[in-house]
Parts: sequence; structure tokens; C-alpha cells
Amino acid sequence: MKAAIVVESGKAPLYGDFKEPVPQTGEVRVTVSTAALSNVLKSRASGSHYSSSGDLPFVVGIDGVGHPDDGRRVYFVLP
Repeated sequence: MKAAIVVESGKAPLYGDFKEPVPQTGEVRVTVSTAALSNVLKSRASGSHYSSSGDLPFVVGIDGVGHPDDGRRVYFVLP
């Protein structure tokens, strides 16, 4: 999949290929149509937000709008 990927804290995300997510039990894969660019995301990308795990690389984004395989439009927040 194509995504904005943080490869180094404090650096601008790179647009590139990232491994496809595999839904775990109880999860549904959502194809993202629109994602928010919020201050929380900027802080997570810089590594300064308390929710930043420090695990690199990672795809920026915690909420947005998309659709699961059944075609419904859904809002999502956090994986």
C-alpha cells in the first residue's frame, strides 16, 4: 500500500510503499479515503507525543474515513 511513512523521528514522512495490514481477530481492514492531519499526528511523527512508541518505521495517521470490504463508509480512530 502507499502511505506517509515516518522513518526517522523529527523528519518529514516519506511517501512510499508499506506492508499491507493484516486484520487480526475482531479487526476489519479499512481502505482509507481521507485521513486527518492534526497536531497529534505532527507530535507523533516528531516522536514527542506520549503515544509515540518509538518503533520505526510507522504509517502516520490515527483517524479518517474509508470503507471496509463490504463498501460501507466508516469513520475510524486508532487501529
